[in-house]
Amino acid sequence: YRMSAEWKVFKLDAEEELRVEVDCGKTDKVIVELLSGHAEIFGTEMVVHNKYQFFRGAKFAVFTFQGCRVQVQGSMEVDPYTSKETPMLMYLNTHAALEQLRQKAEKENSRGPICMLVGPTDVGKSTVSRLLLNYSVRLGRRPIHVDLDVGQGSIAIPGSIGAVLVERPASIEEGFSQNSPIVYHYGHKT
Repeated sequence: YRMSAEWKVFKLDAEEELRVEVDCGKTDKVIVELLSGHAEIFGTEMVVHNKYQFFRGAKFAVFTFQGCRVQVQGSMEVDPYTSKETPMLMYLNTHAALEQLRQKAEKENSRGPICMLVGPTDVGKSTVSRLLLNYSVRLGRRPIHVDLDVGQGSIAIPGSIGAVLVERPASIEEGFSQNSPIVYHYGHKT
């Protein structure tokens, strides 16, 4: 399926998401624009009338808690579709539980929670991590993101492990700021 240069508008109800997969061709991209309402991608709030570009192979979801209108244009693997079946509320509940642990640690002057995401390849560990980090930062927290996945390398190149202090929400298109990461060379991708 290849979409023309026409914009396609989607109306999302509360707690619904629009799922998009960018075509894997060399020059293919998708542009997404929030027309009205409130929505987020990977836990980062979208700005109304800002055009966000995603390039080949990207998979993402526009989620809204209150409802919104979004338009999409570009080359997609499959026709974008909306779904009420979304894990977002589960992720929000996880974030709320972590925040309760942070507040308890502050009262007791002790260390806050440590959360490790594990699972097979390509199940969404990095996506959930980015989402939880963004929600934490949006509350004024400054979490430390540690990437132990030597095969992927989200902080540095594959074959390394790294850590970075997260001080602001990730850019929807570019991810987290990589200022002053700590990176150690491991030398293997497994």
